[in-house]
Amino acid sequence: MEKTKKMKGSVRTAVDADLPLIQEWLKRETRNGHGFINNWGMIQKACAEKLMTVFIGAEGPVGFLTYGISHDTILQTKSSCQQRGIGRALVEHAIRKEEALNNTVLVVQCEPRSSVEFWSQMGFEVHRDAGDLKHQRSIYMQRLSKLAHAHVRGDALEMVTVCVYPENALYSKEQVKPDRVHYVMAKFDEETRSLELAHRVSVAHERILKDPVVEVSWGGFEIVKGKVKHEQASAIGFRATPNCCGWYLDVITLNDIEL
Repeated sequence: MEKTKKMKGSVRTAVDADLPLIQEWLKRETRNGHGFINNWGMIQKACAEKLMTVFIGAEGPVGFLTYGISHDTILQTKSSCQQRGIGRALVEHAIRKEEALNNTVLVVQCEPRSSVEFWSQMGFEVHRDAGDLKHQRSIYMQRLSKLAHAHVRGDALEMVTVCVYPENALYSKEQVKPDRVHYVMAKFDEETRSLELAHRVSVAHERILKDPVVEVSWGGFEIVKGKVKHEQASAIGFRATPNCCGWYLDVITLNDIEL
C-alpha cells in the first residue's frame, strides 16, 4: 500500500475566524450524537484564551489542539486529512512549548481510548494514576523529558544513577526494588561543586507510587535519598514542574555535601 504523503501546512495559534470552519467539519463528522462537537464550548473557550493551536492546510484549519499537553487536551484532525502528520505536528509543537516552560512531565487523558496508539508513537507511556489499572476509568499517558544538554560532552564524564522508588521504600524493613532507574553521564565542576547532567532526568508524580522517593548516587557515593518533594531533594537540584505533574533534575549541587 502506498504511504500517505504528509500534508503541507503550518501550525499557529487559533483565531476567531478559524472557529466557523472547524465547527463545520466537526458537525459533519458527528456519528449518532457522538463527536468532538459536543466539546464545542471548551473549544471556543480555549480559542478565546489563546490556548488553542491549529494546523493550517490549503483548505484552512484541518486540525486543532487545545490547552497544550494536559488533562484538558482536545486533539482532533479532520477525517479526510488523517494519517498525514497533522496530529504529530500539533503535538510536537505543543511539546516544545511545554519544554520551554519546564513542564518536563506531561500527562494526557486518552479519549477516545483508541488514541493510545498515537500517543505511544509520540513517546508517551502509561501513567499509573491508580493501583488497579484494570479498573481505572480513564486511560492516562505520560511523557518524561530527557532533554539533552549539548554542552555536557567530553572524555571526563562520570556516571550518575537516579533511582525512583515508591514511598514505602523509606519505611519498609524489606528491601524495595526501584520502580525506575536512570543512568546519566555528568561533568563535575570543582569550582561550583556541581554535576552537570548530559540529559535531564524527570520524575512523574504517579499516585501508584504515592510520594515518590529518589536516590541519587555518584561514584559509589549516595548524594541523597528521600522524598522528591522535600527540601533535601530540592537542595541538590530537583525542581517541581509548573504543571504539578512531577519534578526534574538538570544540575546536581553538592555545596553542603561532604564527599
